[in-house]
Parts: sequence; structure tokens; C-alpha cells
Amino acid sequence: MKFTVFAKTVILLICLLVPILLLYTYANQANVDMVVEEKQQSSLNQFNYFSSQVDKNIEQLSLYGLTLLRDPSILHYRYMTDSTSQYEKNSIYLDILDKLSLYQSTSRWKNDITIVLPQAELVLSTMSSRTVYDEKMLTFPQPGQWQLEKGSFTYFFTDNYEWNEKPMNTGVRTVMEINFDPMNVVAMLDDFKETQGGDPFLLVPGNDPLLNRTADPELVEAIMRDMPFNGPEREGNHQLEVGGKQYLVSYVHSKQLQAVYVNPVVLDDLLTPMDKSRNMFITSILLLLVLSIGAALLLYRKVQVPIHRLMRGLQQIRKGQLSTRIPVDHSRDEFAYLTQSFNHMAEQIQELIEKVYEERIRSREATLKHLQSQINPHFLYNCLFYIKNMTQLGNREAVIAMSLSLGDYYRYITRGENDMTTVEEEIRLLDHYLSIQQMRTNRLTYEIAVPQQLMLLHIPRLLIQPIVENAVIHGIEPMEGSGHVVVTGMAVPEHIEGRTYTRYSLFVDNDGVTLTAEEIAELEREINEPMGEEIGTGTWNVHQRLVTRYGLSSGLHFGAIPYGGLSVEIRWFEEEQPHDESDGRG
Repeated sequence: MKFTVFAKTVILLICLLVPILLLYTYANQANVDMVVEEKQQSSLNQFNYFSSQVDKNIEQLSLYGLTLLRDPSILHYRYMTDSTSQYEKNSIYLDILDKLSLYQSTSRWKNDITIVLPQAELVLSTMSSRTVYDEKMLTFPQPGQWQLEKGSFTYFFTDNYEWNEKPMNTGVRTVMEINFDPMNVVAMLDDFKETQGGDPFLLVPGNDPLLNRTADPELVEAIMRDMPFNGPEREGNHQLEVGGKQYLVSYVHSKQLQAVYVNPVVLDDLLTPMDKSRNMFITSILLLLVLSIGAALLLYRKVQVPIHRLMRGLQQIRKGQLSTRIPVDHSRDEFAYLTQSFNHMAEQIQELIEKVYEERIRSREATLKHLQSQINPHFLYNCLFYIKNMTQLGNREAVIAMSLSLGDYYRYITRGENDMTTVEEEIRLLDHYLSIQQMRTNRLTYEIAVPQQLMLLHIPRLLIQPIVENAVIHGIEPMEGSGHVVVTGMAVPEHIEGRTYTRYSLFVDNDGVTLTAEEIAELEREINEPMGEEIGTGTWNVHQRLVTRYGLSSGLHFGAIPYGGLSVEIRWFEEEQPHDESDGRG
């Protein structure tokens, strides 16, 4: 595939722009990935710190329970007997209540502490509503875990970890219950959102999530639906698109609660400056591309189009259309000068070629007349020799037939008005000749089956008869017995060097002497060299006349017949010209 100057220029522009665009895309994506990675790490670190603060407050409440469980006053009260005075019981009771109030006020979170002594059927609590002992207070879930029930987080301790629904049978003497309001967590979520951003919430399995006061419910619902939080990872980041926005969701599992802290952050705000830079670069590339296309179009109009016109003009000149001229542009550039020079050159070439063509026609007509004149005596010698033989044999009819045929022959060739004839006239002459040979030898049969479409074609005189004569003399006569000569023809189209020609062929086949492949090759070599003694004058002249007049692969071509004999093809070409086209000579 050949590329024009315009195509090469466009490819060069593409090769310059594409690597720049790819490199910037790669660099921009690398920067985006780096910023997102840093944002992920920063968001995760901040959220880890937040979750540790929440867990620290929860852990502090858990430690309150453990401390109170080992408090001497509670231990003393737990092991009192019926002999203990009521005064001592009341003093210890009040001391425990004071300690509960003290622990409650120490934490920053609103919380409540309740102590249940099952054996004494006693309840001590910071909640005024929980002072009456009830056996339902002993039906609790597994101790040591925070549970979200009835709108509060609750934690249970006992002095016996073999806990079940019947503490009386396991020897449990003390049950410690600590609970805090979930609004404590909500308040910290609000503080984190105000200071660090995002939309944090706490996801508690089996319960509604704890949201900050300004949370987006649709965003929370999309995160709970599309993100798995039950994997082995305790913390991580996940990107999610909700409502046409890209979010970076950080999550951390709580160490104290059976819950997950979740904080979605909008990434679009973070990437907006980079998007602006990218858009500015893309705009610059598009502007450069538009300018490049404009430059390419200008190059195409001012350079490629004139070059194409010159190339097309040269191709038409090469095809022989010497009247070709290129329209001259009014611009005063180099191509206008080249166009004018081309037209001037074409005009001079046309004049020169017409002169040379006229001289070549004269020379070719002289050559054809010379070649044809060489055939006439050759045929005359054969006819006179035949008449002599027939006279010696006393064959008066054959002599008369030959004399008449010879008279018709000379009447035919002495018409000097035109050196060309039709295939039909040549076939008529051939029929006379074969009839004479048939009468002379009495062992010759022949068949002429030339298509009617070839009969009106114009060809040089005496083109077929010499070949038939050689077939009879050199192919049939040396053989014993009778022989057969067949003359046929055909016309087929052929494409040669981008042009359409009609190939005309006349075949002269005989079933006489068969030549080997080496002998056929030697025969074809001899007819293309200067005439020698090895080959007959008629065969060489016919071939040379066809080559001189028609060119290409015109001439004689030989081939062996599979069942014996030789086939000679008389071939010539004529170019097919549309009726609406000129001959190119002006």
C-alpha cells in the first residue's frame, strides 16, 4: 500500500498527538490513584481514631462494672447473714448507692448502673424506676457482651460465668448491669461529621443503624445494600456510586460492640481540581487537533490536490491521451508554475509523438509490403511445381483447376488498393487451396469451422494459407495414409496492464507428424530470430507480420496434439475502445 504525502502527514500528526494523550492519561490516572489512595488511608486513619474514642468510652463503662463487682461494700453486703444488724445493712446500702452515683457521674456519657443480688432479692440502681426486685431481671443474654435492646446498649456481669436462665441453681450471687443511651454515640457521630466531614453512622446487626442527625437515609440504605460488612477484614475502604456521585466508604469494626462504624465521603469534591485540569488539557488537545486538521486540509488543498492532478495527467499521457491538459490555478505558487510547465510539456510531446507516429506508420507500411512481397513468389513456386507434376501425369482437370485457382489467387493479391483483407476472403482462398491439395494427393481431408463473428475481421493478406500449406507439406505428406486438417477460431477478452483487449485466434490443426517439446521450443525460437535456412519463408513472414502490426504476444504459437499431430495458433490482439473516448492524439 502506497501512502501519499497527505496521508503521511496525517499519520505523523496522529503519531505526535496520540502518545501525548496517552502519556497524560496515564499520568492523570496515576495522580488520581495516588490521591484516592492517600484519601483512603487518611480517611481510614481518622475513622480508626474516632472508633477508638468511642470504644474507649464504652470500655471505661465496662471497667466500671468489673470494679464495682469487686467492691468491698458489695462483697460485704452479698455475704451478710440474718444476724447482721439492720443499721449495718442500711449503711452499706447507702454506701453502694453513693459509689454508683460517683461512677455514673465520672463518665462523660449518660449511663445507668444496676446491681442485682438474687439471694437477698435486692436491687441497687441509679434509675429510680428499678428498685424493686423481679425475677425477670435474672433472665439475661450471655454476659460479657454489649447488646442493643429496648433503645439502649446493655452490658452484664456476674460473679459466676456459668450463667444461664436460672442463676439460683448456679450459685450466682451478684448481677451487674450497665447501659448507656445510643444518643451518646449519635452525638459523637455528629461531632465527627462536623469536624472531619463525611456522613458517619453505626451499623448494628439486627437493628436499625444509628445515624447522625443530618444523615442521608438513601445513601445509608445504598451502602447497607451494596457493601458486605461480614467479611474477615476488620477495616477497609470501598468505592461506591450512589445518585451519580462517587463515594469512598471507610468502615471499622468496633472492638467493644458487635457493630461496624461506617463513614462515606464524597470523592467528587476531592477530584474536582484534577477534573478541571484534565478538562483543560483535553480542551487544549482538541484545539490542537482542530488546528492540525485545518493544517492538514490546507496541505491537502494546496499540495495534495495539485500533486494528484499532476499524477493523473502523467498517467493519461502514459496511456497515450496526449491531449490531456491540467486546469491552471490562479494562485502564484510553485504548483501553478508546475502545472503551466506540464501543459507546455504535454503540448510539445503531443506534437513530437504525432510526427513520430506518422513516420512509424509509413515505416510499418513499407515493412509489411516488403514481407508480403516475399510470400508471393514462394506460393507461386509451389503452384508452378504442382502444375508441372500434373502435366507430366496428364491430369488435365487438375491443371485446369490449379490454373484457375492460381489466376484467382493473383487476381486476389494484385489488388493494390489495400493490403488488408477479411477473414472471410482468406477462408475462401484457403478453401481453393485445400481443394487443389485434395485433388493432388487424394489422401487429404479438411474441415473449416471459423465462427461467423470472426469472418468480417480485417487481417493482413495471405495470413492463413502459408500455415495450412506447411501443415500439408511438413505434417501430412511425410506420413503414410490419409491426413486431416482442421481450421477453427475464437475470440476472448483479456486484461493486460490495465487495458482490455480482444484476443483473436485461428487454429490450424493437423494429425500428421508430431513434434516433441524440444522441437516446438526450437521452432518458436527460430521464428523470433532473423530468417535462416532452417525455417520456411512463409511461417517466418506470417509471424513477423503479426508481431510488427499487433505487438503484445501476437504471432504464431505451437502446441502438440495429444492424439498426434501439431496445432498452430495464429494470434493477434485489438484493444477495446469505448465509443465516447478519443484516441488520445488530439
